[in-house]
Amino acid sequence: MNFLYKLEKKFGRHAINNLSAYVVGSWAIGYLLWAFLPKVYELLIFDVAYVFGAHQFWRVFTWGFTMPGPIDIFSILMIFIYFSIGSSIEKHVGTFVYNLYIFGSYFFITLGMLVQGAITYLSDTATYDLAAVGLQNGLNYGSGLLEIMSQYGPTYFISMSVFLGFALIYSESTMLLFFVFPIKTKWLAYADVIYMVYMLMRYGSYSLLAGIIIAVLFNFYLFYLISRNYSSRRRSWRNGTDTLKRQKEFKKKMEQAQAEQITPKGVARHKCSICGKTENDDENLEFRFCSRCNGNHEYCNEHLFTHEHIK
Repeated sequence: MNFLYKLEKKFGRHAINNLSAYVVGSWAIGYLLWAFLPKVYELLIFDVAYVFGAHQFWRVFTWGFTMPGPIDIFSILMIFIYFSIGSSIEKHVGTFVYNLYIFGSYFFITLGMLVQGAITYLSDTATYDLAAVGLQNGLNYGSGLLEIMSQYGPTYFISMSVFLGFALIYSESTMLLFFVFPIKTKWLAYADVIYMVYMLMRYGSYSLLAGIIIAVLFNFYLFYLISRNYSSRRRSWRNGTDTLKRQKEFKKKMEQAQAEQITPKGVARHKCSICGKTENDDENLEFRFCSRCNGNHEYCNEHLFTHEHIK
């Protein structure tokens, strides 16, 4: 965790505030392109035949602008919901950690698709090269295939990753299933994980889903390790009340105070201003400062009440 503190201190100022708005905005761009410029939208999709067969490597980056689901009222409502829960996560763990989580999702999903895509392409190179040629010669996906690809595409799993992060932090909160049935968030999260494992077992062996799902679950596990202690420690660190920090400062101050109070052997700490005696002369002597004398004048018990006050 101390390493994460140092990272936030060094790079935290570069974190993007309200990152959920940018994520949702990228999805909105995808919906608009699908509706009005489908040919342009097709250029954004991560497709094994295009990426590895036709070497269109920009698709490695542009898939973030594809849709997390088909265009309908339910999908539009879900976009607003994901914006809300993403903002809640950011408020809880802080902008820096939320940035790590979201960008980590994009990074690991991209890495997973590249690895799984390369394996898939190498397993049947001729077929994918032929498909790439066909697509470049005018063939298109078609609206039905585009809808299926969006339902199981990488941005769909970005949205699912956001929800899992929310469920981890607000596990006891209640959400309305199908906007009707109240259910605890943690049970919905369990259902999502089971659903992903099911898809991994059924489709993962011959699709990009294997890389995507493994990437999402791995990134979520990293977020779990970070958020379980970091969020509260981070807030206390921000407020200057971090326990470990206070312990170190207290220990340092105590060591300094002890160093100042330690008197070398043979050197007296007390001395009577009248007779000059010290505790080294008589261990039974007691010394006090006189409150009526100007300045710091110390007297032994023999002269404390008999001396003339210094004005």
